[in-house]
Amino acid sequence: MNAEFDILVNLAVALGLGALIGTEREVTKIGKKQRQKGVEFSGLRTYSLLSLLGFASAYLASNFDSWFFGGALLIVGGLLLAEYWRQSNHFNFFGITSEFAAIAAFLIGAVSLISPLVSTVLGVAVVLILALKKWIRKFLQKVSEGEFLATIKFIIVAFVVLPILPREAVDPWGFLNLHNVWLMVVFISGISFVGYILTKTIGARRGLGITGLLGGFASSTAVTTSMAEQSNQNKKMSSLFTFAVIVANAAMFIRVGFEVFILNFELLPKLAVTLGVMLIASAGTLGFLWWKGSKAEHREKSKELELSSPFQLAPALKFGIFYIFILIFANLANRFFGTSGVYAASVISGLADVDAITISLSSFAKSGELTIEVAAKGITLAVIVNTLVKLAIVKLFGSPKLFRQAAAAFGVILGSGLLAILLF
Repeated sequence: MNAEFDILVNLAVALGLGALIGTEREVTKIGKKQRQKGVEFSGLRTYSLLSLLGFASAYLASNFDSWFFGGALLIVGGLLLAEYWRQSNHFNFFGITSEFAAIAAFLIGAVSLISPLVSTVLGVAVVLILALKKWIRKFLQKVSEGEFLATIKFIIVAFVVLPILPREAVDPWGFLNLHNVWLMVVFISGISFVGYILTKTIGARRGLGITGLLGGFASSTAVTTSMAEQSNQNKKMSSLFTFAVIVANAAMFIRVGFEVFILNFELLPKLAVTLGVMLIASAGTLGFLWWKGSKAEHREKSKELELSSPFQLAPALKFGIFYIFILIFANLANRFFGTSGVYAASVISGLADVDAITISLSSFAKSGELTIEVAAKGITLAVIVNTLVKLAIVKLFGSPKLFRQAAAAFGVILGSGLLAILLF
């Protein structure tokens, strides 16, 4: 009974996805234009039937013979070919998007028998590709050959080089993990790439702000490095790059708070005081930077900006080398100090990462090895040190104007954090 019920659920998924694709085809301008000329092929009923046919043929193939699926696919392909010939000869329609969407609906129906989740992802992806036709074409019209080549370079860096690097340490002391170091290079290159696309499509202010927020949840250090490097090529956008850096750093506060919420909820109220104060200070500085970026004069300058290549490997490699030195120094210092002090460990850990010390101290506080107060101050100290590292990155890789603005903003944020530690 349960097996039959699961099959019915999968059948419903297949039918729903076919109907969704068919609805998109029918309500678009192309579908309406086809019907005006007497073409009644692409629509909700047709795609629903195709998806059901794919599901039924996959079901028969799994229970009887694989030729049921292959034969059904050949029949569908033949009918689509005949329909394309009819449209191209009698109605002057030469696009084949609908035909490919029909094949996709058939295959998605078949996949629904095996995995409703995978078929749903595929179905939604197909609908998005079809529905975003106008936006995709508009975006591609703006893409230059250099930007396309930059995309290929990023794909090579992220999906060819990264997987082949060893995941184990390559040095006798266990300090250097090339996979993790290159992952930071990919992060920085990826953040620059996403920031470029968002800036070009939705504008500099909103694009860089979203980049800082989303990137900050993954790696606020990588966002800082990316923005610092870009500030050298676009000095007019210093306030916007500073905005993105502060957003990313604020996202780090939220990320740390979420980790503590998951690992040790009792620690959160105490930590919320220090992190909350710094988050409020960040919001204040962001409000000022947003107001500054909203000035009409600044908007006019931003419109004239010529963005550089979306893929910048050299800056990411420079940070990779810097990151290696930080890792080695942090590991050596940690081994030298050992477990002699929680605060010393927090400072050392904060040089490279805040997540590790957050997880450790949260666990220690939960088991009773540390008091709530000491754990909260240790995590806050690591966050402050990590923020100082970001300021050092801005100094090393960014423009002087960006450093002045970031130093003032971070000064307010760090000052509030230190004050919160002393008072609470």
